[in-house]
Amino acid sequence: MTLKEAEGRKVKVTFTDGETMSGLVVCYTSALDNEPEPASITIGNTELYENEIQSIELI
Repeated sequence: MTLKEAEGRKVKVTFTDGETMSGLVVCYTSALDNEPEPASITIGNTELYENEIQSIELI
């Protein structure tokens, strides 16, 4: 699942270090709108960057 597809959905995110986080994706920000940072999604008050995410699955 892409970051954009995750917006508005409840997901489980697995990070590159093996940690996980679950919740509702309240915002997707493209890399162009997030310069100089990569694309990201926001769960709660936490912004998760594309390069930190290994996988996203619906829950």
